[in-house]
Amino acid sequence: MQQEIIVETLESMKDYVPKLVAASEKLANDIQSHEGGWPDYLLAYLDGIDWLTSAFDGIQRLDGEILSPFKIDSLRLLIDQLRMALEQQDFVSICDLLQYEMSPLLHTYEVELKEMVH
Repeated sequence: MQQEIIVETLESMKDYVPKLVAASEKLANDIQSHEGGWPDYLLAYLDGIDWLTSAFDGIQRLDGEILSPFKIDSLRLLIDQLRMALEQQDFVSICDLLQYEMSPLLHTYEVELKEMVH
């Protein structure tokens, strides 16, 4: 039963993480170009990141070894940095974090998930 839950969650993550990669880029571009709807898009993005971290946490509780290739601490650090940039309304840092930190990290997750789940 636990293994089925892990596999199903990994499959969901495999489908969802590429959307987060694309959303990271789109959000950064929208902020830079002053697109009006980006605050709502940012909230949806953060909900997605929250789901991803919850999925990681759930899998780790069931099997701590399966996620060893993932840099989960790096994601948590980026989330903290993003939160601080938002609090300071530092839009340049927000865009940099999304484009040059979050997107590449999520892309590595995407690659790892494709290798794990066929």
